[in-house]
Amino acid sequence: MSTETNESILTKGVVAIDDRKLIGKVKDVIIDCDACGVSHYIVSSSSTNSALVLPFEKSLAVGDTFMTIQSRADFLPTTDLTARGALDDNFDLVGLDVYSRAGSHLGVIKGFDIDTTFGGVTKIDLEDGTAFERDTFVFFAPEFVFVDDGAVMDADLRAAVQPLSADQEDDAAPLTEPASVEDAAPEIAEVEAVQVENVEAEVIEEVDEEPEAEEPADEPVEAEEAETDETEVKAEAEVEAQDEESEVEAEAEPETVPEAPEPADEEAPAEEAKADPDAELKDFLRGKKLIERVESQDGAFVAERGDELTDEILAEAQKHDALLLLTMSVDE
Repeated sequence: MSTETNESILTKGVVAIDDRKLIGKVKDVIIDCDACGVSHYIVSSSSTNSALVLPFEKSLAVGDTFMTIQSRADFLPTTDLTARGALDDNFDLVGLDVYSRAGSHLGVIKGFDIDTTFGGVTKIDLEDGTAFERDTFVFFAPEFVFVDDGAVMDADLRAAVQPLSADQEDDAAPLTEPASVEDAAPEIAEVEAVQVENVEAEVIEEVDEEPEAEEPADEPVEAEEAETDETEVKAEAEVEAQDEESEVEAEAEPETVPEAPEPADEEAPAEEAKADPDAELKDFLRGKKLIERVESQDGAFVAERGDELTDEILAEAQKHDALLLLTMSVDE
């Protein structure tokens, strides 16, 4: 199972396999409240900047850089009612209030995870750091989300003390509960009598167990057994003392712990990716040559045919949102 967050999915470019080109970039995720999962992706076209609606089931896979689809024809026509409804739908999980089954306010959704294989929302994260997994979801609605936080509800308490039905009483084990205190008096007296007898028996046993005066041993056999026991106890004490000395010496000796290799600086690429969301795209374009003239939509950026893409050109293209235009105009 592959998962993405509501933020990481928005960094993915969309590539059509049959068309062999970048179609655009994921702009939004549409959540189906009934299924508690993704129904459509909204893709921003790299050529027209218009919004394209892609049904979830048309995505082939989501990798660390791109989402792949089979063909540009997988997008819904703009005249399609489903596409228009998806574009007009302003529902977003982020910012919704979350409540328990008992109706208590638990917090506000800060983000969520989705399963890109099957489309379900797998986890929601609240602003206070609390997280709820998919098996706790009760329902999603445009106004709020309800989850099961494990709290006991009033209905559960009422069910616990609800009287048994006639059939349940027949199946239940009979209870010997007296009708009144007067009826229970003989039974209580009998129990108290048994408790008194038990206490007296314990006292008698303690008296019987008091040590008697030691009588001198008449038989040499008992003396020999006592000496043997004493010898064995001394031997065991010496063995234990030797074991304790060995343990102390072992603890006193410093252990030679091999120095752990310094971890590779793996955080730098991650920090760079966070600082520049288009870093991977710029790495792909750097050094390539244009096969045609490229101009940004605002006209402020122009790159001529044959220009080699340098960091300066890429930085200027990024300012004017023209990186995606460059990807369709470079040599392979």
